[in-house]
Amino acid sequence: MKYSGAIDIGGTKTMLGIVSADANILVKRHFATHTADYNTHFRDCYTRFNECLSELSLTVNDLEGIGVNMNGMVDASTGVLLQAPFSGWYDIDVKGYFGRMFGTDRIFVENDVNSCAVGELVVGNACDNFLWVTVSTGIGGALIIDRKVVQGFNSCAGEIGHVKVEYEHPAQCCCGQWGCAEAHGSGTAITRMFSEKVRENQELSELLVSKNLPVDAKTCSILAKEGNVLAIEVFHTAGKYIGRAVSYAANLLNPQKIYIGGGVSDSLELLLPSLREEFVRATIKQCADIEIVKTALAYDAALMGAAALALTQKQ
Repeated sequence: MKYSGAIDIGGTKTMLGIVSADANILVKRHFATHTADYNTHFRDCYTRFNECLSELSLTVNDLEGIGVNMNGMVDASTGVLLQAPFSGWYDIDVKGYFGRMFGTDRIFVENDVNSCAVGELVVGNACDNFLWVTVSTGIGGALIIDRKVVQGFNSCAGEIGHVKVEYEHPAQCCCGQWGCAEAHGSGTAITRMFSEKVRENQELSELLVSKNLPVDAKTCSILAKEGNVLAIEVFHTAGKYIGRAVSYAANLLNPQKIYIGGGVSDSLELLLPSLREEFVRATIKQCADIEIVKTALAYDAALMGAAALALTQKQ
């Protein structure tokens, strides 16, 4: 039996585990990402990963490799994290760091969304040409053309979260610019827009107090699914901006499908009406019918992607 290790370091949470070659997650852990100090967080990942190995009576030498997803721009050829705007991490030799800790050179580092796309391709039996979009704390994108990840000249292809979707009333993005898709359609943006609704509407504020619910994207989703008009408006707004962003990619690349993953994809049915409307409005007619679907890998897409990364690069 072949095994691979998977470490997915996101902007707010980290997941790691051991995956078998037949795509079964044998053991996993999830915990908050310690963005204040990457050294502390990486050591925590090392400790928890070794717990997973011990639970299965395995060692690092039993693994085909360890795939490491990073939330940000990664040079996959060197394993260096170039920039992670949300966490404020820059120029980190992730491959070298984990290689030294685990005592192996079989460390494969990739942008987390590229990894998700690889997982969709290998495990989810995706088509040969597609765009993979993560909508979570931020927004990321990955391109698969003829079954290969498109890296781009500086390993930054697919950064759809930072295309501009709003010019008249742009919000500032964590990358420092204004009007990015991430600033207007991500889970963070949904929380911000929902918070504004709560501040402006006393009835909505009282409803949250009565239900003992926090002011965040998850609560907005719960209320929207219950039919709350204000919460639905937030998702319609976010969907419009996501639709605008992916329309640019569709016109340029003409993918066969667009896969949506990340935590916010659990609310895709709330986003899809306005997302699809904006997408059709902004694309050429030959692209207007491109399928936009939820990932087949659900919550574990990134973890499966990291595992698939190790298996495919080992071959």
